[in-house]
Amino acid sequence: MNAIAPAPSNVASHFAPDIIAAGTGARPNYLVTGGDQLFAARWQQEACWLPFHGAAHHVLVLHENGSTAVRKYERGKLVASRSRLGSMSFIPCDGTEWEIGGRCGVVHLYIGPALIARVAAEEGLGPAVEIDPFFAIRDPWLQGFFQMLVSEVELYGTVPMSPDSLLLSQSQHLLAHHLVRRHSASGRGTLMHTEGTRRQPALTPQQLRRVTEHIDAHLATPLSLADLAALVHLSQDHFIRSFKAASGMAPYQYLLRRRLQGAAELLRTSDLPIEAVAQRMGFGSPAYFSTRFRAFLGVPPSAYRRMR
Repeated sequence: MNAIAPAPSNVASHFAPDIIAAGTGARPNYLVTGGDQLFAARWQQEACWLPFHGAAHHVLVLHENGSTAVRKYERGKLVASRSRLGSMSFIPCDGTEWEIGGRCGVVHLYIGPALIARVAAEEGLGPAVEIDPFFAIRDPWLQGFFQMLVSEVELYGTVPMSPDSLLLSQSQHLLAHHLVRRHSASGRGTLMHTEGTRRQPALTPQQLRRVTEHIDAHLATPLSLADLAALVHLSQDHFIRSFKAASGMAPYQYLLRRRLQGAAELLRTSDLPIEAVAQRMGFGSPAYFSTRFRAFLGVPPSAYRRMR
């Protein structure tokens, strides 16, 4: 994902945010683009009629605030009505219409079908798995995921900086995995037979060392989940679970910790400007670096340097 920025006006007609903008007459507060199979936007939408057909992406919706007078239609037939604040809806890329009854705030995640197919194949379910459409449901995992991703993204402010590539590739994979396992008929059927018995072995000490040495050698460069998983010849899904079983944390959390430890070392031992320290440790935004550093060590970078 490249940046938090106003939505571009020249996106292709099959790009889901463009279809939504044309239907609602609104533009998103911001649009985060440039990822592999996951995009995001925050909207304030007024009352409108929204046909949603021919999009290149599915839409996962968090209803944050405002009116809950939302109705869903399929081929002109009313099939669901009345949303709930904090609820989730999954809109397949084609075949629905929506009546929004009043001003409301929503966050959208746009998910490429190729991502769903790839994760389903990794799960041994085949690439033809379809996510069941759902409307205004409660899913604590999805709500927590939205809160995590939005808070991470919005720490970058409105400057043209890119949220971390490993964070985004890890996040899109975890999201697709949850949807496939919990919100598809094939995934739920498999889950019934494997729940409680499906335990991924931890990386061996040699595998863990190979991955962590690679991370330590590339703290300032973009890393992807696929690249790390390839180092130990695992699928991305298996790699996340095996890495966490071996290290106690997910790959991005390990990367973030090592970057912050490296930044603390530079602040103690060099006179590099704080912005240069952030850049050398792979933080695209000085503001994001400062926020994360303070959460990690309890003081901002400038105060930490004065303590040396």
